[in-house]
Amino acid sequence: MNKVKNNLKILLIFFVMSCMVSAQNPEGMHPKASFTLDNKIFDYGNIPEDGGLANHTFIIKNTGPNPLVIKQVTASCGCTTPNWSKNPITSGKTGEITVAYNPKGRPGPFSKDISVYCENANPVHLTIKGNVQKAKEGDKPKEPVFSPVETSYNFGTIGENDGYADHIFYFKNTGDAPLTITRVQASCGCTRPEWTQTPVEPGGEGFITLTFSPKGRIGNFNKNATVYTNEGNGYKRHKLTITGVVVEKPSDPIATYTDTIGGIGIEKTDLIYSTYYPMRGNKELVYIKNYNNETAYLSWENIPEYVTVNAPDSLKADWPGEISVIIDGTKTSEKRGRIKDSFKWTIKNKEGRVLGSKNITATVNYTDDFNKISPLQSVNGPRLTIKNTQLLFDNIKGGFLGFGGLVSKEFILTNTGKSDLTLHSVTSDDNRVHLPELSGKMIKAGESLTVKATVKAKELDSAIDTDIYVICSDPTGPTRKIKVSAQKAK
Repeated sequence: MNKVKNNLKILLIFFVMSCMVSAQNPEGMHPKASFTLDNKIFDYGNIPEDGGLANHTFIIKNTGPNPLVIKQVTASCGCTTPNWSKNPITSGKTGEITVAYNPKGRPGPFSKDISVYCENANPVHLTIKGNVQKAKEGDKPKEPVFSPVETSYNFGTIGENDGYADHIFYFKNTGDAPLTITRVQASCGCTRPEWTQTPVEPGGEGFITLTFSPKGRIGNFNKNATVYTNEGNGYKRHKLTITGVVVEKPSDPIATYTDTIGGIGIEKTDLIYSTYYPMRGNKELVYIKNYNNETAYLSWENIPEYVTVNAPDSLKADWPGEISVIIDGTKTSEKRGRIKDSFKWTIKNKEGRVLGSKNITATVNYTDDFNKISPLQSVNGPRLTIKNTQLLFDNIKGGFLGFGGLVSKEFILTNTGKSDLTLHSVTSDDNRVHLPELSGKMIKAGESLTVKATVKAKELDSAIDTDIYVICSDPTGPTRKIKVSAQKAK
C-alpha cells in the first residue's frame, strides 16, 4: 500500500513540473515563421520533349519579424531539380525557389510536387505541371550549347580596402535549344555569383557576374565558380576562374604630375636618358595617378622591339602607379646619335571608350661601345674640342613683312686626336634651332669643321633656351653640349 502511495506522489510531482514548464514556455514566446509565395502552382503549358530543362522560379517573401531560413526543398521525382536561396531571408525581403523539370523521354501530361521546409514552420507544397510534346521520329534532338567568351579573368592588383571587385563573363547559346543556367556555385564564400535567370534562346547571349571581396585576403588569389546548365540532361558543368593579387593600397609618391591624359596624371611624357649603357638595360621611371572616379585601362602601341614598357594594365580610381621604360642596349648596336622614339599610350574605361591618348617619347644618346677598345686604341683615338660652346641670339628683329629675320651663329668642331672622328649626330631638341645634316660626317685628325646654327625671328613666339647635342666617336667624351638661347626683339 505504501508503495502505491509513493508511486502516486512521484506521478503528482512530474505532473506539477510539467505544468510549470508549460507555464514558463507559453506558445506565444516562439512564433512560427511567417511567409508568402507568389503562387503555389505553375503550369508550363506545352513544352517540347527535346527543348531542354524547363525552369520556373517561385518567389518567397518573409512577412515575419525574424529571418526566414529555407532548410530543404525536395521534389517527388528525380526529373525535377530544385534550387533555393541558401542565405537567411530578412524581414520584408524575398528569396527564390527555382525548379527545373527535365522533359526528355517524358511525353504527355505531368504534375510534380515540391515540398519546402522552412525553419520553425510547417512544410509547404508547390506544384508544377504541363504537357510534354513528343519529339518527332527521326528528328535530331535539340541541344543547348554554353559558349563563354572567356573562362578566366585576371584582376591584376586590387586594394584590400577598395571594395568589391567584379567581372562579367559573357556567354552565347550556340546550340539549337534554349539554354538555362540552373545554378552557379563559387569555391569560396568570398566570391558571389549572379547570372541570367531566364532561358537563353539559340543565338542569344547571357552573363555570369563573379564578385570578389578582397577584405582580409592580402596576397595572390585564385577562385573558381562551377556553372551548372541544362546541357546533357542537366549533367554538364563549366568552370570560370578569377585571379589576381590583393595588396594594401600604395601610398602616393612624392611627384608632380605635369600632364593629364584621359584622367591619368603623369609626371612627364618626354623621357630623357642622360646616360646610355650600350650593353645593359637603360631605365627611366615615371609616376602616374588615376584621377578618374572609375578604374582606367592602359594600353600601348608602336613600341620598338628594343624598348620594354612595364606598366599596369589597369589602375583603380585614386590609385598611384608607375611606368618604367627600358631601352635594351644589347639590341641597339646599329643605332648611333641622339634619337627620339615615340610610342602611343591609350587610356580607356571599362566599356572600352577611349578617355585619352598621347605619344610618350624617349630620347637617347646612342654612342659607341667603348668597352670593346683597348687603352692603346683609346690613346690613339679621335679627340673633339669645340670652340664657341655658348650661342646667344639676342634681340632678333623680324624682316620686312615677315620675311627675312634670319640670324646665324657658328661653332667650330676640331679633331685634335690621332685618328678620324665620326659625327653620329648634331641636333637640337628645339626644332627652331636649324642645323645642317651632319650624321656620318668625318673629321680627319688635325682638321676642323665650322657649323652654322640658324634662328628665324618669325618662329620666336617664345624665347629659346636649349642645347645642341654633338654625339661622336671620341672615347673620352662621346656626348657634348652647346648652349643656345634666343629672344625676339621687343
